Amino acid sequence: MTNDRDEEFLRTKLTDGLHPAEVDLWPAVAETLPNARPAWPWRRIALCLAAPLLIAAGVLAGTAGFTNLRENPRPSFAPEANTGYAITYERQYFTLDSDLLAGLTANHNGEVSADGWLPMHCGINGFLHLPDEDEMNRYSRAVRGYDSWGELTAATDLPLAQNALLDTEANNFAAVSLYPSGMIEIPEEYDGRPYTPKAQEYPAGLIPVGRGETPDKLYLRTGARHGIYDVEMMAVVYLGDAAPETVAQLYRQKSAGLTWECESYPMANGNTALIPHCTSNPNSMPYVQSSAYFAQDGILYQVYCRPHTDGLDYSVKQEDIWAELKVVLNGFT
Repeated sequence: MTNDRDEEFLRTKLTDGLHPAEVDLWPAVAETLPNARPAWPWRRIALCLAAPLLIAAGVLAGTAGFTNLRENPRPSFAPEANTGYAITYERQYFTLDSDLLAGLTANHNGEVSADGWLPMHCGINGFLHLPDEDEMNRYSRAVRGYDSWGELTAATDLPLAQNALLDTEANNFAAVSLYPSGMIEIPEEYDGRPYTPKAQEYPAGLIPVGRGETPDKLYLRTGARHGIYDVEMMAVVYLGDAAPETVAQLYRQKSAGLTWECESYPMANGNTALIPHCTSNPNSMPYVQSSAYFAQDGILYQVYCRPHTDGLDYSVKQEDIWAELKVVLNGFT
């Protein structure tokens, strides 16, 4: 089967002629179709594209763009993708403080950094997690925790977006949990039973990712609780001295049964956030459409909002979640 005319013919027959039905059959078929020959190594999840192509393939709003991969399958910047959506933005590359970079490298190698930070194991809390490819290449022992997003910003000296709603003294959200790696100190009152060291929880975390001696990128996480809602934020920062480039980040490819459209929301700071709306069956994955994306100073941000609950309580209306999400978006500077 070719990946253009034959695939389009099959899709048309399934949706319009051969089997007209209330149930959309294309998602199940799309998941099993052969992949197109990749134009670049499969490990790369972000590929270059030109701005005119971006405008033709989807929606360009502010500093980020949205492409519906279901309606625009297998674009040149994602030749294997026919489900989910892509967020495009102009990525910039940054140089990390040399002392911090040396400390991350030391921890990654199982050594104590010059500033006394021990190698740690990391647990990521909440619902925003790294893509599978980056999770496999995480510098687990080099993760850093911070008491606030402002403290993380000062430590990295990166031009990070600030939001007082996510960086409060009363923040009780644990973005990362760190556990000692290697030898641990047993307390004097140890009674011989199995001993589990207590995790150190931090409202903000820095997660290095890479395949070499030094990381290629950083994932930065924080969050806060606002009334009945947990709000999380994750930014991805690329390291190096390469020139800025327009790239695409793919989402929801494994949720082939979902279809999407995008709301462009003007933020109070003049930026524009993209809020993908699920137009098929959002009830199959509650709160799947509760994320917003925006780019600022060459850094891509994802903000996620959902009700805080210890059980499977999905009684909160999606419209109320969007309203809270927009309150948070308007808090960015």
